[in-house]
Amino acid sequence: MHVTRREFLRAAAGMAGMLGLQTTGLLKLEEALAGSGDPSVIWLQGQSCTGCSISFLNSIYYASVDDILLNKINLEYHPNVMATAGDFAISAAQVARPSTGELLDMQAEWLQKGQNLNLDLNGDGIVNFVDYALLSKRGYILIIEGSIPTGANGGYCEIGGGMSMVDALRIFSKHASQIIAVGTCASYGGMYGAKPNPTGALGVTAALNYIGQPKPVINIPGCPMHPDWLVGTIIDLLTGTAVTLDSNGRPTKFYPAQVIHEHCPLRGTEEADILGQSGCLRELGCRGPVTHADCHIRKWNCPAAGKTGVNWCIGAGSPCIGCTEPTFPDGMTPFYRSGGDGGDD
Repeated sequence: MHVTRREFLRAAAGMAGMLGLQTTGLLKLEEALAGSGDPSVIWLQGQSCTGCSISFLNSIYYASVDDILLNKINLEYHPNVMATAGDFAISAAQVARPSTGELLDMQAEWLQKGQNLNLDLNGDGIVNFVDYALLSKRGYILIIEGSIPTGANGGYCEIGGGMSMVDALRIFSKHASQIIAVGTCASYGGMYGAKPNPTGALGVTAALNYIGQPKPVINIPGCPMHPDWLVGTIIDLLTGTAVTLDSNGRPTKFYPAQVIHEHCPLRGTEEADILGQSGCLRELGCRGPVTHADCHIRKWNCPAAGKTGVNWCIGAGSPCIGCTEPTFPDGMTPFYRSGGDGGDD
C-alpha cells in the first residue's frame, strides 16, 4: 500500500490524539514534507559565558544567521535564541522531529506491511504512527556549548525544568545522529575545567564516557570558536562532505596540521621586547608555535559574505593564547611573559 503526501498528513491529523502528538508537531511535519527545516538541531548550554553563541550569531562568511535558522536548519532549542524559556522550552526540545529525508523515506513505506521495511522501528511488520513516534525521538544534531560539571551529582548546572546538564547530556545524546561540541569548554573542559576544577567540569567526549554513553563527537574549540568553523562544518554535514578530524576531534579543514607560527606574518622578524612593539611575539609568551587553527587566514569580524575577516589576535598586537588546544588554559599560561622563551620555532 502506498499513500500520497496529502493522505499521509490527513492520517497524521487523525491519529494525533491517540499518540498525544502536539498540533505544533503536525505543523512541523507538514513543513518538513514541504522541504523546510532540515535537519533538527538542539543546542544546549552547560558551564559557559555564551560567547560561542554570540560568535555564531555573527556568522556572515558562509551564510548569515537568519538564513541558517530559516533555511538551513530547524533549531528546536537554544536557550538564548528561542523566545520561550524554562519548563515549556525544555519540554519542546524533548519532542524532537525527524529530518526531511527521514520523513520522505517514511512516506514511501507508510502503512506498508511486510518484512525488512527500513522504518519498521518496532519490528511489528507495519510502518505506522508507532514508528513515527520512535523516529521523532532521534536523528537530530546535538550542539553543546560549555563544559559539563559532574560534581555534586550534576548540581552545579541546571538548564531548566529541574534538569541538570549531566541529565540533559544523558537524555539528548542518546538519539542524536551527530554531536558537536562548540568552544573549548565543551570540547575539552576549557576555563571551567582549569585547576582546581571544583565542579568536576568535563568536555563532551569525557562526559559521555563518564555517563557510560560514549559516542563520536566533532570538536569545534576556540574561546570563542570562530562562527565559520561551526557553520562550515554543519554545511559539510548537510551536503554529505566528509568531515576529517584530527587526533583531538577537530575538523582538519579549519584546524590544520601546521601550527599558526608556521604561517605568522611576524615569523622571522626581530623579537619584540614589550607588547605594542613591532616584531615576533614568541618571547612574550605567544603560543602560535603549538596552536592549530586557521586564524591567520580566516581572521575575525567578517565584513561580507565570502570575505575573510579584518583582523586577528596577532594582527592586533596580542600573543596567541592557544585557545583551540586541549590543554587550554592550564597548559598555555602565563598568557604574557615579560621576556624569555615563549615556545620553540
